Amino acid sequence: MLESVKAALESRYSIERELGRGGMATVYLAEDFRHGRSVAVKVLHPELASALGSDRFLREIRLAARLNHPHILPLFDSGDAGGFLFYVMPYIEGESLRDRMNREGQLTLEDSLHIGRAVAGALDYAHRNHIVHRDIKPENIMLNEGEPMVMDFGIAKAVTAAGGSETLTQTGMVIGTPAYVSPEQAAGEIEIDGRSDQYSLGCVLFEMMTGKRPFTGPTVQAVLTKRFTETVPALSEVLEGVPDEIDRALSKALSRDAAARFTTSGEFGRALVVTTVTTPTSSPVPEGAQVVKSMAVLPFANMSADIENEYFTDGMAEEIINALSKINSLSVASRTSSFAFKGKTEDIREIGKKLEVSAVLEGSVRKMGNKIRVSVQFINVANGYQLWSERYDREMEDIFAIQDDISQAIVKSLRVILSEDSET
Repeated sequence: MLESVKAALESRYSIERELGRGGMATVYLAEDFRHGRSVAVKVLHPELASALGSDRFLREIRLAARLNHPHILPLFDSGDAGGFLFYVMPYIEGESLRDRMNREGQLTLEDSLHIGRAVAGALDYAHRNHIVHRDIKPENIMLNEGEPMVMDFGIAKAVTAAGGSETLTQTGMVIGTPAYVSPEQAAGEIEIDGRSDQYSLGCVLFEMMTGKRPFTGPTVQAVLTKRFTETVPALSEVLEGVPDEIDRALSKALSRDAAARFTTSGEFGRALVVTTVTTPTSSPVPEGAQVVKSMAVLPFANMSADIENEYFTDGMAEEIINALSKINSLSVASRTSSFAFKGKTEDIREIGKKLEVSAVLEGSVRKMGNKIRVSVQFINVANGYQLWSERYDREMEDIFAIQDDISQAIVKSLRVILSEDSET
């Protein structure tokens, strides 16, 4: 098949090698002649391409190509060449979430929630544009410089529209992966909404945090049947030290009845925030542990290729330090102390101990054209749990005004979880 694909696409792409294959397509590394860049070309399996037809496939891909979101892998191109249906995406040198989970087994609460919030945001954006993914799973989430990017929007919808209303086709292809599909999708319902993707993301989160899938069984049918006969165990039943709000949020997203879940994936994402300082149940909670009295603001990471952006990131951290220093009863590590960790990859808990603070604020800055995105996380040093996080998108006009605006917004949000007697 490789040689046939090479011949079919030779006028537009130089196929170099196979990267992998799944139930629906084979992925190839290729060079885009026109733009001189490496891309990933996904070629649908012949039997699926035949069932779909070119018109239906290209129509669904065209809708998905309109999506423009930082956590959605964009579509560069698509088409029908020599009978092969294909679509083209950026080639990401990172790894999939599945690769990382296979390597680490179980992700930290902080990393799991970060990925969960980002994917929930991407899904919310897609749902508001009337596109449901239908196949959210670790294999469809790429990690690029630590940031998740959802791919393959539109493919499962095209398969369903082609008449594959049953979860398994005669060829054994799965429309929606059994371990992650929602009950309504497992029942073969065609008209599903964003709450189905929310359920699938809940399954992914459960597996990230526990290292186990919510439902397992000897056969595909056994796994699907459990969605109607069993309830997903509460996260706290299989994992110690889970914050109550996270336990409740995940249980809600994994409700068997779609009406009992969050109304939108955006709501689900906003619920994936730890708002109280907690410690694992195996350790006693020290008196006063729920009051942050001291903190440090680490230098923000510059996630853009432009080295000039380094001045903005450093200035952003300085503005936040200055703003937080005005809060009474809160000790803030000096700029000199905090910036000693610039460019280092030490564990947050170790940094907190060295700076003798109970919480740390860290962040990153991404610049995309004339837009800038600042992401921040507030972390409890005692256990490494994330207390709060937020993302700020701004147009690059007056950088000083942007720094002041975002720093004040961060301080305002942090007041909710800072000590009650802290006032300016």
